[in-house]
Amino acid sequence: MEPDEQEQLEKEVEETHEVKRLKSKFLDTFFENKKRQIFEAMKELPLGAVDDLNAMHMMLKSIIALESEVNTVMNTGKMAEMSLQQELDK
Repeated sequence: MEPDEQEQLEKEVEETHEVKRLKSKFLDTFFENKKRQIFEAMKELPLGAVDDLNAMHMMLKSIIALESEVNTVMNTGKMAEMSLQQELDK
């Protein structure tokens, strides 16, 4: 493994540990609360409030996209960690 490649993998692992910490400390609760708030607000909308429903749907999609990005960073770090471990096992 090239030194630059190892350095990049180590950086990804470090970022993953930081994201995991933030996720468990703050983000998991944030995502769940925001999704719940949006669903509750959607249920309160009067029939025919299409523009409001679309706006809430976009908010929900944004929250889900952010949550997905956080999970992607974590998965990338897991793969980097596995690559580093395989290198050490050689």
